[in-house]
Amino acid sequence: MYISFEQLPQSARIWIYQANRTLTDNEVSLVETALQPAVTKWAAHGTALLASVKVLLNRFVIIALDESQYEASGCSIDASTRWFKEMGAQLNVDFFDRSQAYLDGSEIKTFSIFQPKKAIESGLIAADTIVFVNNNHIQTLADLSTNWQIKASESYLKRFFNNVNIPA
Repeated sequence: MYISFEQLPQSARIWIYQANRTLTDNEVSLVETALQPAVTKWAAHGTALLASVKVLLNRFVIIALDESQYEASGCSIDASTRWFKEMGAQLNVDFFDRSQAYLDGSEIKTFSIFQPKKAIESGLIAADTIVFVNNNHIQTLADLSTNWQIKASESYLKRFFNNVNIPA
């Protein structure tokens, strides 16, 4: 059952789908409009799930679920994954992008998660660069509000700042 994103409790579980490119405003509208009926019908073992969807920063699609009502099952999570595969094919977007997103001014950019040391050494990422933390660390709406956009030096990248040669 669909509910407004703002009406969900801070304890709501979330899944973050990162697009491999910035979505146009038209595409954001299309994604939200297309996913709202899917979320409305979303169920686990025949029980409707109280959930919402929202696109943030034209790059990240957030599915939020009030698990105090009923928890997602493996099948319901698989169903949501299918939504993004279908939407991605329609828009020519990869919603399963696993690169590291960061802010460069007001623009969201990415680098390979396999090359954090190189990104820091080259000066692409500085200690105060804002990075977007991945799903493994962000599990609730409260986490999204407080721990999603953080300085690189406060993220998993902090260990690389002591072990790199940063050009002067």
